[in-house]
Amino acid sequence: MNVNPSIMFKKAKSTPGAETNPQEASTDSKRDQIAINEAELRYDQDDDDTADGSTEETARYIADMVGALAAMAGGARLDLLTYLLNMARVEAELQARQSETPED
Repeated sequence: MNVNPSIMFKKAKSTPGAETNPQEASTDSKRDQIAINEAELRYDQDDDDTADGSTEETARYIADMVGALAAMAGGARLDLLTYLLNMARVEAELQARQSETPED
């Protein structure tokens, strides 16, 4: 996947009259339009959707995903990263156990 870094972050607004090159201004407006069109893909904004899963399910999912990442890091002999990811996996498993709902 090729991602253009210029559309990943909003460009800071310049002071009025700072743009001297009309071609540069045109490029900036194109970038701004692309940023507006891609804004719905941003992960730092809250969605209106509510989470479907419980806290327990979410923690178990995180434990599974982090476990897979730890296995990848271990295969690449990234020892410290493997250790840290396994610590995150253990923490997620603990959180899942603590948030379990008792079944009647």
